[in-house]
Amino acid sequence: MRDLTDDIALMRPVLAALQASGTDPAKVLARIGLQAGELPPKRFPHALQTKFWQAVIDETGQEHAGLFLIQHLPIYQGLLLEYLFFSSETFGAGLRHALRYIRLLSDALTARLDVEGDRAVLTLAAASGVSRHFPELLAGAVIRLFKALTEGDFSLYEVHFIHTCGASAEDYRAAYGCPAHMGSERYALVFDSAILSKSSALAQPELLQMHDLLAQRQLSEIERLDLVNRVRELIAELVVENRATLEQVSKRLDMPARRLRERLTIAGVRFNDLVGDYRCRLAKDLLLNTDERIEVIVELTGFSEPSTFYRAFKRWVGVTPVEFRNRKKG
Repeated sequence: MRDLTDDIALMRPVLAALQASGTDPAKVLARIGLQAGELPPKRFPHALQTKFWQAVIDETGQEHAGLFLIQHLPIYQGLLLEYLFFSSETFGAGLRHALRYIRLLSDALTARLDVEGDRAVLTLAAASGVSRHFPELLAGAVIRLFKALTEGDFSLYEVHFIHTCGASAEDYRAAYGCPAHMGSERYALVFDSAILSKSSALAQPELLQMHDLLAQRQLSEIERLDLVNRVRELIAELVVENRATLEQVSKRLDMPARRLRERLTIAGVRFNDLVGDYRCRLAKDLLLNTDERIEVIVELTGFSEPSTFYRAFKRWVGVTPVEFRNRKKG
């Protein structure tokens, strides 16, 4: 299973909200092992969300951190999805455009828009185990954005959350302006479907086409990274059996070997380099953190002969495996 990631754009407005609330964002980041100037350039592990929100609670002293920060969020966050809204002909068209690229924000989110008579339902499905503060903040951010995009005409009927424990009914109504239902089957916003036909004052077909192309490129980049990560996972599974070949990996991916090589080239990597990188990291880990004999490490790293392993390791690191182990332990 691939590791889920979030775009760094999800974190920046939260840090801005922390600053506006009087909390030092640097202290929150320090609690999860990051420095303010060391944010990941694009994507960061979704698994950090739980630790991040606990750090927010610790620093703000607010039990319901997501709700607390909603009031301090900037309305516009400079996201590409917002520009898709601006340049679309109607609010509904902009929403449907944005939903096509929801993965630009997070691997952990999927979204769907359904119209049921006079009610529209925006369903946001999040990965299991997500901290409740993430969807609660996200709901508030979406509501604020939708109101701004529609000049205040957006009318929300109710909010649904999967989690069963949270703030009081009064707290949710104060944050969202409507009732919140806990223990639902989905995360969802229910609103007046008439707003979908509201015209956009900033609609520009040329800009929409440009923003759409940019979103497609960014989504393609994420998908290329997915492929590289999946290949790395398969190499890790196959290397111990000495079957980490392009043909074996392509077979697992159900694609021709030639096609896999082409896609990796487009992603800027070579298959043999991925294999070598994994073998090198595994060998160093085994040498440093275990007492396995060199002969065993040779087998675990997928080499058929010790001499081949020795030559490869010296090419990677510059010293022999024995010298590497002795130096590091010394």
